[in-house]
Amino acid sequence: MGASEAVTIGKGLLGKGRAVFQMSTMNNLPCEDDGRREPRWFPIQQDVRYQCVKGSRISAVGVGKTLEISSSEVRFTTQQPLKKGQKVRLAMNWPAMLDNTCRMKLEIVGWIVRSERGEAAVKIERYEFRTRGTESVAIRPQPSAVAAL
Repeated sequence: MGASEAVTIGKGLLGKGRAVFQMSTMNNLPCEDDGRREPRWFPIQQDVRYQCVKGSRISAVGVGKTLEISSSEVRFTTQQPLKKGQKVRLAMNWPAMLDNTCRMKLEIVGWIVRSERGEAAVKIERYEFRTRGTESVAIRPQPSAVAAL
């Protein structure tokens, strides 16, 4: 698998004869009071790059560190306050390797649900694990953003 091929987990399938890697998602724990499941948080701390997006324009960029991750949210440090409700793209190196040989990165698209001085939380709309080469984590430009340039 090349450095630019995607492995989509949880949403969608890879086409053109490529295999879909089945990976378990982060487990949820049942809530005692109403039977709903509460997300389980994992203290994964990795460098993260973020881009705040308005339509096809990038309104802010920054770097930080993830503080914790669940199956539905990511909490991370920020360089500036981020506006609640704003769309954001995150990219981070994933600490586990695919088949113990291939380094991975995680790209997330979501919405700021909480923001306070120095940190924010993003509700995950979609995510994608991608293989990565030796380069540092970067956010791929979206086709609509490139077309607008």
